[in-house]
Amino acid sequence: MTDFHLHPFPGEDSGTVTIQGSIQRTSQALVLSFSLQGNLDDLVLPPAAPRTRCDNLWQATCFELFWAEEGRKNYWELNLAPNGGWNVYAFTDYRTGMHREERVGEPRIETARTPDTFSLTAELGIGTLHADNAPLRVGISGVLQHRDTRLRYWALAHPEEKPDFHAPQTFLLRV
Repeated sequence: MTDFHLHPFPGEDSGTVTIQGSIQRTSQALVLSFSLQGNLDDLVLPPAAPRTRCDNLWQATCFELFWAEEGRKNYWELNLAPNGGWNVYAFTDYRTGMHREERVGEPRIETARTPDTFSLTAELGIGTLHADNAPLRVGISGVLQHRDTRLRYWALAHPEEKPDFHAPQTFLLRV
């Protein structure tokens, strides 16, 4: 298991919130946990609803996982919304060839909320996507929507002038 801490985009106020978590790879799945802590009253965190696969989750509060095999240009993106919305996309190269990844099923998602903590854990079956347990480079990020509609961007690193979760330089973890 690998622990991580996300950082707000430089110049953006964190709003007294922190995001940390962990990622673990099993033989058939990626298990990802997020813990959002602090003053959550300013954030839009919709209550759980039936899980549905939907697009454009990054336009509101959303947690994201990007991963690629070592030495490969193609990569995948998992989006997880607090209300149970999810999607997985595959890309052939940096921001190109985007399509829904149909070789994975619905992730198992659990959420919990207290006045100052929101947690989300997801297990995504990646099955036969990666032959011979190929090493993966991983990027983890999040978008937080505030009640005044502002979006704040969080990631392991922000190497570009604008938030860009697809940038290969943000795939900092190895699993």
